[in-house]
Amino acid sequence: MKVIIINTSTGQYSLPLDLVAKHRANYYVGEANRESKEYADEVAYAMKDSYEGIDWIINNSDWSDWEESATKINDEVKLTEEFWTCSDDFEITS
Repeated sequence: MKVIIINTSTGQYSLPLDLVAKHRANYYVGEANRESKEYADEVAYAMKDSYEGIDWIINNSDWSDWEESATKINDEVKLTEEFWTCSDDFEITS
C-alpha cells in the first residue's frame, strides 16, 4: 500500500495515498461517478505519479482534512519550512 509520510510539528504521520487520490478524483469527476472509468483513471493517475498526490494535498487541502485519517508513526520533527507549504515535508512510500 502506498502512503504519504507527512512531517508535522508533532511528529511524522502516515496517510494512505488512495485517500488522497480519491479526494482528487471526487473533485475532477465527482463522487457520484465513483463507478465510472474516468473516476478510476483519475485515481490510478494519482496513485502512479510520484508527485501528484503531494501536489494535491498541499494545494487543495489542509492538515485538518486528513488528521483523523492519518496514523502517527513517530515523534520526530523534521519540518524543513512552514508546515504544509513545502513538498520536502511529504514523501510517498510503498
